Amino acid sequence: MSRRLRSIPAAVTAIVGLSLFIVAVPSANAAPPGSDPVTVATGLDNPRQIAVGPGQRLYVAEAGTADSCGPIPGVGPEFLVCGLTGAVTEVNGAEQRRVVTALPTMSFNGEVIGASDVDVRGNTITVLIGGLSGAATARDALPAQYAALGTLRTGRLQSVPITGADLALAVDLNAYEIANNPDGNIPPDSNAVGFTALNSKNWAVTDAGANDLLTVGTRGESTVAVFPDGPPVPNPFGPGLIAPQAVPTDVVVGPDGAYYVSQLTGFPFPTGGSTIWRVTADGQVSAYATGLTMVTSLAWRGSTLYAVQLDDANFFDGHVGSLRKITAGGSVHEAVAANLSAPYGVAIRGNSAFLTIDSVSAGDGSVIRVDLR
Repeated sequence: MSRRLRSIPAAVTAIVGLSLFIVAVPSANAAPPGSDPVTVATGLDNPRQIAVGPGQRLYVAEAGTADSCGPIPGVGPEFLVCGLTGAVTEVNGAEQRRVVTALPTMSFNGEVIGASDVDVRGNTITVLIGGLSGAATARDALPAQYAALGTLRTGRLQSVPITGADLALAVDLNAYEIANNPDGNIPPDSNAVGFTALNSKNWAVTDAGANDLLTVGTRGESTVAVFPDGPPVPNPFGPGLIAPQAVPTDVVVGPDGAYYVSQLTGFPFPTGGSTIWRVTADGQVSAYATGLTMVTSLAWRGSTLYAVQLDDANFFDGHVGSLRKITAGGSVHEAVAANLSAPYGVAIRGNSAFLTIDSVSAGDGSVIRVDLR
C-alpha cells in the first residue's frame, strides 16, 4: 500500500506516519445486526491481502514489523529497512501456522511495507513483496537480503515452514518501473501491492506507487493501464489544492473477463474520492463504481463485487472501515460489515467473506469471517 506521502511536508509526514499506530479505533467485532463477525486467526503482523487455497485453507500475507529498522544509505530518513520480519500464515480451520517466514520488510513514513499479497495453487505459492515507494533506484545499494523487495516470487510449500530464500524470482516489478516508468513521475516509484493469477505462470499486478496495472509472467511484461490522478482538493495542512495520486491497490477479474481495480488515492485521501476501475484487456479504463473511500481489496461472489474500505471517512480519523457490497451497476455501496478496525484484504469462500483487520498493527492483526447470506 503506497499512499504517496512523499508529497507532504516533512513535519506533516511525521504526524501522518505516527497516526497509523497511535489512533484508537473501535472493536473489530462491532458490526451491523446480522453480520456477526467471527475471529478465525490472531497474532498477525500488519496483515494485508488474503486468499483461499486448496482444501479451503486461507493464506494471509503479513508485511512484518518495524521493531528494528535502519536507514537506507543515500536515501532520506523516511525510508528504513527493517529486517526479515514478513511472513505468510496459513489458516486451516481452528489451526494457524506460518508457512513462509523471513520475508524482507521496510518502513516508509511509518508505513510497514513487505509481503502484500499471496496466491496458492496445489503446493505452489506465489508471494508479492512490496517495493521501495519513491526509492526504487536505491534497492541495489541495500544488503542482499532486501533484493526481494519489489518482486513477485514463487516456491513450493512444505510440511515445515520455508523462508524467503526458498522462493524463486518470478517477476522483478521494481526493475520494470525503473526501466519503463509508465506514469512518468520522477523519481520512479514502485510499490506493487495486489495481484491476481491469470494462470500458473502469468499474473495481473497493481502497482500502487507506479499508478498502473501490469500483466507479467511467461507472456512478457506490459503496462495495461495507467490511472489518472484525482481532481484537486483542499490541502488540509496548508493553503492551496492537491490532486491526489491514483494509488491502485488490488485487481480481480470480473465475470465479464475485464479487470476490476480498487483505488486508495494518495494524500490527502479525500472522502468519497476512490473509484473502482474497470479495465479491458486492451487497456480501456472506465469507472465502475465511484464515491468510495480508501478501497484496498476486491472479491467477486458470482456477479456481485465486494470491496474493503480501509477507512470510511478519511485517513486522518483512525481507520474505521467496512466491507461493502457493490450493486446497481456500481452506484450502491451497501455496508455488509461496518466499524471494522483497519480492514484491508478480503477473500470469499462459499457464503463467507474473510477479512484481514488491524492491518497497520504488529502482533494484533486478525482475520474475521462475515456471513454474506
